[in-house]
Amino acid sequence: QPETPAADEPAGDAEKPDEAAKADGEDGEDAGDAKADAKADAKAPAKGGGDVVAILAANPNTKTFSELLPLSDYGKGLHGTEGSGFTVLAPSDEAFAKLPKGTIDRWKKKPAELDEVIRYHVILGNNDVNKLTNFRTAPTASGKELEVKVSDNEITVQGARLIETDLTASNGVVHVIDRVLTPPKK
Repeated sequence: QPETPAADEPAGDAEKPDEAAKADGEDGEDAGDAKADAKADAKAPAKGGGDVVAILAANPNTKTFSELLPLSDYGKGLHGTEGSGFTVLAPSDEAFAKLPKGTIDRWKKKPAELDEVIRYHVILGNNDVNKLTNFRTAPTASGKELEVKVSDNEITVQGARLIETDLTASNGVVHVIDRVLTPPKK
C-alpha cells in the first residue's frame, strides 16, 4: 500500500525522496494521480486530521469561520475528542459578508466576545440532521438554547437555514448555515 506513508502528511506534500524519484522517472501521469489520491485521503475523516476544524478548513464555503476559530480559546478546543463530540453550525462566508462593517475586526480584537459567538454556534454532542430535528431547542456550548424548526424540506436553527448538512468529522458533524447567529446579551 504505497499511499499509507503519505496519509500522515498534509495533502499535496509529496516530499518523500522515493516518491519524488518515481514522479521524476515517469511521464508525469502517475504523479498527478498520487496528488489526486492524497487530496481524496485528506477529506476522509477516518484518516486523522478530519476533525470538525479540518472539515471547516477544507470547505470553500466556511473560510471566514475557519479563520476565526484559532483566535478563540474555545475554537482551539474543537480539535478535541473528549465528551460526546461537537455539532458545529458554521455560518457561510456569504453570511459573514452580511454582517455590519467592522464586526469581524471587533471580534478579532475582543477574544472573549468572539469566544461567546463561537460557543453559540456549537451544540454539544454529535447531531446529524436526523438527531438535530428531534430538538425543539438545542443546547449550545454557551449555555443558551437555539430554536430548531422543521418545515417542508427546510430546517432552521434560530432562524438560520441549514444549507449544507451532515459534513461528518472524526469528532462530530458540521452543518453550514446561511447567517451568523448572535448570542443574546447577558
